[in-house]
Amino acid sequence: MNQVFGLPQPITGAETVTIRQTQNGQSALCTMPLSSLLSIITLSALTSQLPTTRPSTSGVVWNNGGVVSIS
Repeated sequence: MNQVFGLPQPITGAETVTIRQTQNGQSALCTMPLSSLLSIITLSALTSQLPTTRPSTSGVVWNNGGVVSIS
């Protein structure tokens, strides 16, 4: 179990987020600032129904068989 030491710090958006995606035994990592991830996954995308077919444009959030994915 991981332990956290010290007092919680406010989130600035400059923190990095790493997403690991594995498909067919191949892994890909994508690291970006938290603020960039939040601009991709907007509140409207979370509250509306996501498309279930992969969008042709990059960076679009979609429902990949029950998994939130970014094209």
